[in-house]
Amino acid sequence: MKSIKKPIVIVGAGFGGMTVASNLKRLNPSLPVLVVDSEDKFIFKPLMYEVLSEELPIWEAAPYFSNIFSNLGITFIKNCLTKINFDENILEFKDDLKLGYEFLVLCTGSLANDFFVKGVSENCYFFQNLDDLNKLKFSLEKIQDNNKKKLFIIGAGPSGVEIACKVNDIYKNKFDISIVERSNEILSKNKIFNREEAEKALKNRNINLLLNTTVKEISDQKLTIFNGSEIKDLDQDVVIWTAGIKPNLSYIDEKVTQIDGRILVNEKFQINNFTNCFAIGDISIIKGMEDLPVTAQVAMQEGYHLAKNMELVFQEKDLIPFEFQDNGEMISLGIGEASISALGVTLSGKLAFEARRLI
Repeated sequence: MKSIKKPIVIVGAGFGGMTVASNLKRLNPSLPVLVVDSEDKFIFKPLMYEVLSEELPIWEAAPYFSNIFSNLGITFIKNCLTKINFDENILEFKDDLKLGYEFLVLCTGSLANDFFVKGVSENCYFFQNLDDLNKLKFSLEKIQDNNKKKLFIIGAGPSGVEIACKVNDIYKNKFDISIVERSNEILSKNKIFNREEAEKALKNRNINLLLNTTVKEISDQKLTIFNGSEIKDLDQDVVIWTAGIKPNLSYIDEKVTQIDGRILVNEKFQINNFTNCFAIGDISIIKGMEDLPVTAQVAMQEGYHLAKNMELVFQEKDLIPFEFQDNGEMISLGIGEASISALGVTLSGKLAFEARRLI
């Protein structure tokens, strides 16, 4: 049995980090595991929409890391990684904190991607964390006059569709909601059944769809779009940006090979030239599996598999290549409604909402 002198350090405690940390301790309780994250709460993003609508209390979707990890016997530090010295196995954080590691797992997740569109950071709301949620909710609730306000959601992926349905149901006729999408359909990477149910949900709520439309600029009062034939300036009161994400990798240097801004790893999650360093989740891309979706399901499966592989390291056995198992997907479609397409089963409406919450 291989022994280690320094801890296993996991940087990032989202779905991937949480899964690998908890399973490492389950498989080998004696391992020294240290988790570092820039936040103090775990954000269960699929349930943030229910927090917005107050269908769930905030603690259910955002428990404190200190509570979670203390119960697992895992050390947690709140800090932000700034640099990695791969040659000396040293991590540098804010406030001059330095940590040595025997094994390193990087899973720092993603940030909103503005795609260099002018005015996004200054004039849009986001939905990535609790601060975003609170800012959006405060802004929507402070609008009190009787005139219907123009609300635009940029991006028709799961986040955009879910927010559109929730906002409509929460605030009733307070907003004229439009979704702007550059492709020719909503949920272009999702299951057909969920896409069809989402289309029905949007139609039933009179939510406008501006497909094949790109955003050129956003000012404090206008949204400039291009629909393929002409540029238009639209009046706007609220803009929510859900158009995409980018890896959170400000600490990575040129020693690490990247593809499309993500760390290239092998099928065992190892970073090239550094076999004691691993990367999973949104920040990584597996050689030969470049088309894997960037989802919580993938990150959790990677975390579970990596924990098993690291246990094999301590047993001095060969690592096993990762294989993704598509277990389906779920999407919230307004207050008390959802759609599920998983393992050959499809379900929609209120029953799907209860099943989604239970799962």
